[in-house]
Amino acid sequence: MRKSLLFIFVSSLLAAALTPAGASASIAASRASDPIVVAGARVPALLGTSPQRILAYRYASGRLRQVPLQVDERKLFDVGNAYRPALPSGEQTLVYADAQMSAGADNDLGFDSNDELALLGSSVGGKAPRSVALPRALRGRPHQWLKVRDPISGASGYLLLGAARPGIKVDQSAGSHPLSYKFALASGLPYSSYRLAEGPNPEASTLTTPNYSLGFSDRWMKDRLKIRAGKSTGVDILDMHKAMVSAGSCGRSERTFSDGEGAFLTNRVGPVRAIRDFIGANSGPYTERRELMYPGREDVETFLRVHAIPQVVDFLDYSAAASGMTYRNNRNRAGVKVDGRPDVLVAGPPTWSQLSGDQGTLTIVYSHATNIVGLSMTGYYVDSTTPTDPQCTGDDASYASSGGAVTSGLVSTEPRESGYSHFSNAWNIYFGGRSEGGASKAAALDRRARKPLQVSALR
Repeated sequence: MRKSLLFIFVSSLLAAALTPAGASASIAASRASDPIVVAGARVPALLGTSPQRILAYRYASGRLRQVPLQVDERKLFDVGNAYRPALPSGEQTLVYADAQMSAGADNDLGFDSNDELALLGSSVGGKAPRSVALPRALRGRPHQWLKVRDPISGASGYLLLGAARPGIKVDQSAGSHPLSYKFALASGLPYSSYRLAEGPNPEASTLTTPNYSLGFSDRWMKDRLKIRAGKSTGVDILDMHKAMVSAGSCGRSERTFSDGEGAFLTNRVGPVRAIRDFIGANSGPYTERRELMYPGREDVETFLRVHAIPQVVDFLDYSAAASGMTYRNNRNRAGVKVDGRPDVLVAGPPTWSQLSGDQGTLTIVYSHATNIVGLSMTGYYVDSTTPTDPQCTGDDASYASSGGAVTSGLVSTEPRESGYSHFSNAWNIYFGGRSEGGASKAAALDRRARKPLQVSALR
């Protein structure tokens, strides 16, 4: 009898450990800062409903609890229409609608197939029993259960989405407001005063989250970064996010890109992410950069649309405040000290890089998409107080300047030219505390970025 009771007790513990609730806790903990992005086409039950009325819930502790949700409307947009007068582009792309910016409002006022729902891994819950009562706001209204799966661990969890009943007060943030993003021209004037044909258009734009903060002084000029996670010192370690046709010349750089023609497609913020999306880089008027900023992660996507160019380099140049940190990447896992003195690293394009120290930890996962055959790519790293490459913006030094470069093979990606090709790159940037450095932790973030959470709708 005692053996039978012991067997039942142990079996119960094992069963509890394997329940969906336990699996969801794994996703909520291990992938808390990773986004869950769902296109409207994946949630057919909600198509046509009001985007402002959609709510999200997780099952935990025996009931359904509301979690933060952001609905971002998207639209097909001819990028040439961002300018006045419009430029012929022939390039239709999906952009995030913004009535206050050049993208304009969505043409479809209902939640449609190309709109997006954004949540965080931390919001994933367990599998609710069939007997669980729907929240009062959703009773008698369209709703959809989603299954969320972590392809790395195999763990699964669930989310409930639904359209709130008329008369119910809706707060999609569920009381959570971790992001503060303000787009502001230094002049204090509204975006309607933006000089589209020729810059500069100085900014005083800022983003603040619990884990990091950023500052922007013009369209292509991100020049402030403080890591706030854990016990980081919170000093500003960034000199400039630099983008140049050649690291050896200031003929085309983040300065000239900002001084030339350009426009903002989107500047918006919600409870899950802030979106900063702009176009215009000298003779690439449709070259676009989109920054999706979450509480613990930033995704930077750059879409190259320009005539054939010899090369291009995209990197972060840090400030003297980054001294003492350790730089490493997948080819140089032991790392080197950031001290303004040149280092010899194993060359080649990195898949990830990391900067860590008392100032905090910043890990970047790199990827690109293209149909160009034969591209030559490599990494970029300079740590020197007297660099040979010119410093087009910021200070005169290069502290752990690091990123990637295409050194040859960039044929035309200009949509106005016949037979144009495509090239884009993406950075997934994670922000952590001073104790979160190390090659193994960077490699784990690399796996997370390359294996996003998978979502499927349940019937």
